[in-house]
Amino acid sequence: MNNCSSCGATRKDSDKFCLNCGSKFESIQKTKPMDSSIDPIIPPKNRKKRVIGLVSIGLVFAALFAAHFFLQAKYDSSKKIIEMNQAFAKGDPAEFFSYFSVDDDIVSDEKGFYSFVESEGWEEIRNQLQSESKLVENGGLADIILDSEGNNFLSVVNEPKFFGLYDNISFLVHPVIVEAAMPFDKTSLTLGNSTVTGNQGDNKAVGKFLPGNYEWQASAPSTYSSIKNKDTVTVQGDGENLYSITPDLAAGTLNITSDVDNAVLWINGKSTKKTVGEMNAIGPVPFDGSIEILAETTDENGKKVKSETVSVEGDAVHLTFPHVQEKAVKELAQRKEAEELKGLAESHDYNVKDFISYFRYEFESALNYGDYAYLSSFFPMGSSIESEYMEKMVEHASSSEFYEYEFLTTEVTDIEALDQETLLVYTEEEFLYTLSDKLYRYYKTKAYTLTIKGNGYLITNIKELTNVKREI
Repeated sequence: MNNCSSCGATRKDSDKFCLNCGSKFESIQKTKPMDSSIDPIIPPKNRKKRVIGLVSIGLVFAALFAAHFFLQAKYDSSKKIIEMNQAFAKGDPAEFFSYFSVDDDIVSDEKGFYSFVESEGWEEIRNQLQSESKLVENGGLADIILDSEGNNFLSVVNEPKFFGLYDNISFLVHPVIVEAAMPFDKTSLTLGNSTVTGNQGDNKAVGKFLPGNYEWQASAPSTYSSIKNKDTVTVQGDGENLYSITPDLAAGTLNITSDVDNAVLWINGKSTKKTVGEMNAIGPVPFDGSIEILAETTDENGKKVKSETVSVEGDAVHLTFPHVQEKAVKELAQRKEAEELKGLAESHDYNVKDFISYFRYEFESALNYGDYAYLSSFFPMGSSIESEYMEKMVEHASSSEFYEYEFLTTEVTDIEALDQETLLVYTEEEFLYTLSDKLYRYYKTKAYTLTIKGNGYLITNIKELTNVKREI
């Protein structure tokens, strides 16, 4: 039985109208009990939802498997090293560098790093990376890879991902601590993208750098011209991951000298109003030829003259004056000639002494016998000295008094070369002279002029310098 939906009065299943309020009842059909042996019929709408759910579950599992294989490949160290090797073989510094881990505060240069690895030997480094990676993946402790100078270069580290489900092998590059030794006051140095300024003697911290090749630029102020330079340097540690750079600014203290020490110095066309002696050292100055210096003085006639102009390309300059140089050249030639003549005289020393001794021996005989024949080979034929000594011999030969010469000593005291063919020979001579019943002792000094003829000599002049006569 049911109740009326309008007034709530009790009704029978067979009633069509409510006996209390008259409301019409809807007919009620009795359902038969469901046979449990017959499968329930699922509506089409519900059947579609069920299929979608099953497909979604399958897709989720497929995605999980795909993600697993992707992550496994992504964090595979062997694959990383293979890709790294391919990038190196292609000569692609940027891609090669991307496989390494570098802290944000470290200065790096992709091309410079690539060149450094190339110089260190990539094959050996690659093999070390493979070996150390396997060790880490198996739970071992990896050794730090060193460069050729013994610096810490690379470390293989594991940074697990997804709650430790995957090993993430990375290759950490150790930096080099760079310092700069400043050559001059207010020197500014830029290395890579790091700039420092300091005074002469300062050691300034430049920063942390990856090993490799870097361009540097440096400058310093100067009274005379700007000082600046740039170059490339290979940053590599000293065995303790430290590197010191001293920028070569091609500059320094200039030492100035001149032919005339009190000449006034001019720099880049302007007089300093100071002498070379007062400004014998200036600096710092660049050695790049941008500075030109000269000096000004007066010559022996009181005329102002300037030295040659010199471009400064080193740490020392000597300023020369034409009139001083000409004089110096002459003096040098004279000294050279004097040295050559001295050498010539020394080379004739033995032969000349022997010649003079022989001449004195023959001269003694010529005097005692009044015969010029003893002397004929010592003088040039037809010369004035030949005539002079011929007359002496005739005079002695015609003497009516008894006389005799006894030569005691002849000593050659000096030999000078007047030119390449003429020698001047100084002697000290002692002899006895008997005339009738008197005996005299003579002390004489003479200068013989000899002309060199082949391997021998001819006497062209004999000059008596002193003559001391004593009667015995």
